[in-house]
Amino acid sequence: MPYKLGVIAMKSLNHLLRAFAILALLVCLSQGCGKSASPTTDPEPFKAAVARYLDQNNMAMALKQIKAGPTIEGKTATLTASLQHATIPGPAVTWTFRFEQNADGIWNAVSHK
Repeated sequence: MPYKLGVIAMKSLNHLLRAFAILALLVCLSQGCGKSASPTTDPEPFKAAVARYLDQNNMAMALKQIKAGPTIEGKTATLTASLQHATIPGPAVTWTFRFEQNADGIWNAVSHK
């Protein structure tokens, strides 16, 4: 009889440990497994760069809303934004801009898709 109780206790302990391991794994996955949150990038320099780019290329467009980004990789960055006509209300289009940072640390929009 004591042997049977010992087996039941070990099975219960194994089930408990397995449940704990699964719970710990789920918590880890939901939190990014130690991945630190990326610092928030100030979008203002990128908004100014988009405005300069649109003006320099004589595009009668204005930034409506940033959809994604800016995502910085070294001295380059990307940002996806919706644009609308600068003076006439209407539908918006979505463009992805590519930026380069100059020696003074100023971001310049260099292309769009």
